[in-house]
Amino acid sequence: MAISILRHLFSFLILAGLQILILNGLDISSYINPLVFILFVLLLPVNTEIWLCLLLGFMSGALVDGLANTYGIHAFAGTALGYFRYFYIKYTLDKEEIERDMTPNIRNMPKSWHFFYILIATILYHCLVFLLESFTLVGLGSLLLKALCSGLVATGVMLLIGFLFSRKTTNV
Repeated sequence: MAISILRHLFSFLILAGLQILILNGLDISSYINPLVFILFVLLLPVNTEIWLCLLLGFMSGALVDGLANTYGIHAFAGTALGYFRYFYIKYTLDKEEIERDMTPNIRNMPKSWHFFYILIATILYHCLVFLLESFTLVGLGSLLLKALCSGLVATGVMLLIGFLFSRKTTNV
């Protein structure tokens, strides 16, 4: 249990560092700003309680907000992501899969389930962040295009990270 907590904490520190030090500084395009640190929340064990999903989503977002000067945008979107994640897993997985305490990574889950889980969560997160950042519905099409492009790039990066660093858990 303690090793699992330390592993998740270490993965968050790596993802947040990657986000703050590298990805936030990239100037790829005005339409591409991938936010991959959310992979930390998405890869929590499937039987994580909702209060912990919400708390970790908030805390991870608040930390990135503090380092990136975004004034609570990521904290709000991270909390919403924790909420979404809990119910998406609850309603798309069998009860037996949830009770096995596995991580919803690419090696433990069907590839299509994992892809859509990451894709939907990432695009939702990006939509929330960009809408809160602009705080207006003027140019909504442009905002949604930015969220879609950034979400697709972030999904690709997260799938690559997941493929390279995940391992199959055998908790039964």
